[in-house]
Amino acid sequence: MILVNCVWAVSQPPSIMFIGDSLTAGFQLNVTDAYPAIIQHQVGTETIQVINAGVSGDTTFSVLDRLDITLQSTPNMVFLCIGANDGLRGISPDLTKKNITTIVQTLKQRNIAVILAGMSLPKNYSQAYIDSFETIFRDVAKNEQLPFMPFLLKDVVGVPTLNLNDRIHPNKNGHKVIAKNVLEFLKKEQLIPSKNL
Repeated sequence: MILVNCVWAVSQPPSIMFIGDSLTAGFQLNVTDAYPAIIQHQVGTETIQVINAGVSGDTTFSVLDRLDITLQSTPNMVFLCIGANDGLRGISPDLTKKNITTIVQTLKQRNIAVILAGMSLPKNYSQAYIDSFETIFRDVAKNEQLPFMPFLLKDVVGVPTLNLNDRIHPNKNGHKVIAKNVLEFLKKEQLIPSKNL
């Protein structure tokens, strides 16, 4: 387990911000059906405040460009899962890695603890490109010493009953599975207050 510099003994509940793209925003769903809201419902607002800063269509470029505005409501911790749209657009993995690293370092400079989640790409991309893309997240997590959840869509990708008709975006049931996996990861890594463990 990688320890993060996070102090929970505060007068108000700590906050965790989820930064990502449509997978976090809840594409074609009510925001209450996206996995961050499900996690909030399960842990309770008295324990931790969840902020969903996911924006459909976002890339590492747009997240980085808008980061100062996003962080106006400064969280104690950020769960970051961004880069899928970079990969779908065929952007150089090196450039995507550079952007994610800059996002992470900016957050750390502001004393915000960071958790990184990995992503993959559809099989119609070359295996070499998929491998290079997946390596981005592992490398950043290792280099920046971050708690790392290898794949946000674990148990969801490729399951028809858990995805919308586009076979890319999770449906309501898919987001329930993501919420379960993310919450289990946060508990395992001791990244949420102990009374939820």
